[in-house]
Amino acid sequence: MATIAVACSDEFLEQPPLGAISLDQITNKAGVEGSLIVAYRGLGGSNIASWYTSPMNWLWGGIRSDDAYKGTEAADQGTEINPVESFKVQPNSPSVNSKWRACYDGIGTANIVLRQVVLAKDISAEDVKRITAEARFLRGYHHFEAVRCFNKVPYVDEKALESEDFKAFKNDVSIWPQIEADLKFAYDNLPNTFTDKGRVNKWAAGSFLAKAYMTQGKFAEAKPLFDAIIANGVTNSNEKYGLLPEYKDIFRGQFENSREIIFSVQYTVGDGTGGANSNKDGELTNPHNDGPVGCCGFYQPAQSLVNAFRTQNGLPLIKTYNNVDIKNHESNPTDFKDNSEVDPRLDYTVGRVGIPYKDFGPAKASWIRNLANGGPFMPNKNIQWKDEVGAFWIAGGWGQGQLGKNQIMMRFADLLLMAAEAEVEVGSLAKAQEYVNLVRDRAAKSTVVKLDSVPAANYKISTYTTTWANKNDARDAVRFERYIELGMEGHRFL
Repeated sequence: MATIAVACSDEFLEQPPLGAISLDQITNKAGVEGSLIVAYRGLGGSNIASWYTSPMNWLWGGIRSDDAYKGTEAADQGTEINPVESFKVQPNSPSVNSKWRACYDGIGTANIVLRQVVLAKDISAEDVKRITAEARFLRGYHHFEAVRCFNKVPYVDEKALESEDFKAFKNDVSIWPQIEADLKFAYDNLPNTFTDKGRVNKWAAGSFLAKAYMTQGKFAEAKPLFDAIIANGVTNSNEKYGLLPEYKDIFRGQFENSREIIFSVQYTVGDGTGGANSNKDGELTNPHNDGPVGCCGFYQPAQSLVNAFRTQNGLPLIKTYNNVDIKNHESNPTDFKDNSEVDPRLDYTVGRVGIPYKDFGPAKASWIRNLANGGPFMPNKNIQWKDEVGAFWIAGGWGQGQLGKNQIMMRFADLLLMAAEAEVEVGSLAKAQEYVNLVRDRAAKSTVVKLDSVPAANYKISTYTTTWANKNDARDAVRFERYIELGMEGHRFL
C-alpha cells in the first residue's frame, strides 16, 4: 500500500477571514472619513437592535419622569419598560443593557477614528485636527449620556483598544474632567460651519460643553460660554441661532435644519436603503388603531404634564398647577371645552381627544390603545404631519412605517433656558427673565390650534412683566418653563 504524505504551510492554514478589512486598508483619509461617518451613526443608537437606545430618550428622559407613562397594554414591553418606570431596575433589565451597549458602542466607534487618524499618512494637519475634534465630541457626548443615565461609569479612551483587561476600566471616580476635556477640545478646534449639515460644528460642541457644566452645577463656567453662543453661534448654514416664529414648525420636516436647531441626528427615507437610514426612535410611540400610523400607543403624556399648561392671566401656576386636572374627555369627547386657561403649547405637545391633531383632524378616543393603563392623552411632537407623508414618512415595516425626520438633540430654546438658569445662579435675574420671555413671547405669537376656524381651547399666555423677587422665585420660573417648553422631548429626567 502506498502512502501519500501531504504537508501544509502556516500561510495556507492561517488565511484572513473573508470580508475582513485590515487596519492598513483603513488607515488613510478615505478610511478615516468613512469610520467617522460610522461614528456619527452611533448617535442614533441604531447600532444596537433596541427601541430604548435612541437620543429621543422617550424611556430614559420621558417615561422615567413625570412627563409620560409607558401607556399601551400593561404587559407589552413590560420587562423592558416597567422596571424603569417604577424605579425597580435590576442589573439584568434588558433596556438597561441595551442603553449601556449603545453608549459604549458609540464610544468605541469614536475611539477607532482616533486610533486611525494618527496612523494615516495622507491627511493634512488641518484635517487631522478637525477629524480628531469631531471624534472627541462624539466620545464626550456618549460618555455624557452614560453618566446621565447610570451615574458612575468608566471612561474609555482610544488606548483601551490595546488592552483586553476590561477589569482595569473602573467606575470608582468621576469622569466629568475627561468629558469636559473632550467637549472643550471639540469647541476649541471645530470650524464654525460645515457643508454637511449633520456634522457637529464649534457652536454645537460648545452648547453641549455648557450643558455638561450645568449638569454639574458649574454655573460660573457655563455662563460665559452661553454668552458667546447666544451672541455668535451659527448653524452649519451660517445662520445665526434664533427661535423660529412658529412653535409648531420646530417639529416639521421642512424646518429640521433651521436656525433653532443646534444639533440633530440626520435621517432620511426613500433613499433605497429599505429604511436603514430612517428615524426609528419613536417607532412604538405613535397613536394606535385608526390614528396616524396605527401603532403602537406607547409614551402617553402624564396628567401632571397636561396640568402644567394651566395658566392664570397667561402665566403658569407654578405652585398649584396640579391641584386641578384639565378635563380629559375620555367619557364624552364631544363635551370638550371647560374654558379654563391653557398655554397654547399644550396642543402641540399632547394629543387630546376632540382637539385637532396636527392636520389629521380631531383626535379620536379610538387612537388610545388602553385607556385604563395609559390614560387619555397621546404624544404629539414626534409624529409626522399628514402633509409630510412621502417626503418625511413612508409606509413599511409591521405597521410603524418609516420616519425620515431628524431627531433634535438640542435646540435654541433649550439653550436659552439653560442660560437663564445660569443667570439666576451667578448673573442677573433681569437677564434670566429676558431669556424666559423670549421663549414665552414666541409661544404667545405662534398660531394656535383651531377647531372649525376658532381657537380649539381657551388659550392664554403672557410674558413676565414683574421682576422676580428673589433667586428662589426666579429658579422656579425658569425650571418650570423648561418643563412646558420641552415637554415630551426626553429632557425631563436627564
